Amino acid sequence: MAAGAAVLGGVGIVVLGLVTRAPGQLGPLLFLGATGLLAVVLGLRHPVLACGYLLVTTFFRLAIPSGTLPVDPFVLAFGGVLAATWLWARSPGRRLDVVALDPIACVMGLYVAWNLVSMLVPHAYPAGPPQDPEPFPVLRFVLIGTVMPLTMFLVGRRLFVTERALRMLVWSILAAAAYSAAVSVLQFSAPQVVWPRYIGEDPSYVERAVGVFDQPVVNGMVLIVGFLVAMLVASHDREKPHLRVLAGLVAAASAYAVYLTHTRVTWLSFALVVAIGAVVAKGFRAPFVVTGFLMAVAVVTNWSTFTSADRAAGGVASPDEVYDRLNSITTSLWAFAREPVVGWGIGRFPAVNTFHHQAWAPEIPWERGFGIASHLDSLGILVELGIVGLVLWLAILAMIYARLVQATRRLPADGMYGRALGLTALLCLVAQSITGLTVDLRYFDFPNIIVMLLAGAAIGWQREVERTTGSSRATVETRQPHALPEGIAR
Repeated sequence: MAAGAAVLGGVGIVVLGLVTRAPGQLGPLLFLGATGLLAVVLGLRHPVLACGYLLVTTFFRLAIPSGTLPVDPFVLAFGGVLAATWLWARSPGRRLDVVALDPIACVMGLYVAWNLVSMLVPHAYPAGPPQDPEPFPVLRFVLIGTVMPLTMFLVGRRLFVTERALRMLVWSILAAAAYSAAVSVLQFSAPQVVWPRYIGEDPSYVERAVGVFDQPVVNGMVLIVGFLVAMLVASHDREKPHLRVLAGLVAAASAYAVYLTHTRVTWLSFALVVAIGAVVAKGFRAPFVVTGFLMAVAVVTNWSTFTSADRAAGGVASPDEVYDRLNSITTSLWAFAREPVVGWGIGRFPAVNTFHHQAWAPEIPWERGFGIASHLDSLGILVELGIVGLVLWLAILAMIYARLVQATRRLPADGMYGRALGLTALLCLVAQSITGLTVDLRYFDFPNIIVMLLAGAAIGWQREVERTTGSSRATVETRQPHALPEGIAR
């Protein structure tokens, strides 16, 4: 009850803060408070719904700047997920034996603890960019980039083990992808109607589709995840025909919006998951083959533009971003050699890259990449948390990959919620790993959360199928694509 009371108290603080700022709007604010209270009560009773709240609030986190409300909505939503999960686990009849710590959970706990220790101990430089007058919110950084995604993997593995929960997750991701694709297109065709307004009025990259995250690489990752999930839905008869058509439209819009990001790593990630899907996506291989063919035709027919340095036109030969990454890599290796074990401290990469910036080679401009955050999340972890932090992080990734591959192989061969679900989660994880080669994903919550939640859900679903059927190689009848074990279907 204490966890639920804390969430309710947070809602009360938000309402009181709004009343203080706008005392003349007492009636609408009371209505808002009553609506929020109802949403909280429903979320506490239904942890999967609480996860939906978290997806919404993290998706639009940048659109509601920190400080707008007394408590950030995503913080309340994450607290609601923890409270709802705790209340659900305490309910009579729950199989709490499954909650026993396993190697993945233990390593995740150690990694989070290492982040917190690094946050608390003193370091040579303060966290964040030295030129920024505002203090860097280290706890918020750890919460967004580490605690929430890893927690949601564990939550997904435990809670998303019914068709209803999986369907909610799938369509939440599709909704996010559809919105991201829409604002990516409208950023160039009708910027005056786009919300959040910064997408059309002041995007961080004028020539690239930045999405609600105001970052083309992260926007591209969400679009790729949405494309993969849309392919899953459109290619199986689990959903009604008109919903499959809708999913197909989302897949097409997401693919076009991926192009509009004009970002090389996004294109590379998209091309790779499409190629893998064309080879191994048994039962829904054709859409990947068609997509790959259309991509190849587009590149061949526009080869001169594709190989040009004009990023706005779709060229990939611009060298500046490559120079940024090369100098960032050199700085990372220099910093690691001097603080190899515990690192320079969480959130300190921009400071190290300002006071100790290095150049890859004399012919590369020294100023490229100066003072920026890491553009490779593994090297960012290595510099800030040392070899200990990097080993823990790589161990987490390796165990998730291994467990997800195992779950995919042991899921039923047919059906949308069979191996196709596991393969989709695996391809999303691949897309995340590739994206992390050029941007530090610890600064972003939503894309990491959906990938980790989907991976945890696929693993938990496979375990539930085996538990319900009593078989390690459960199968679904090919002639009855909607048939699932009775206990799971409910």
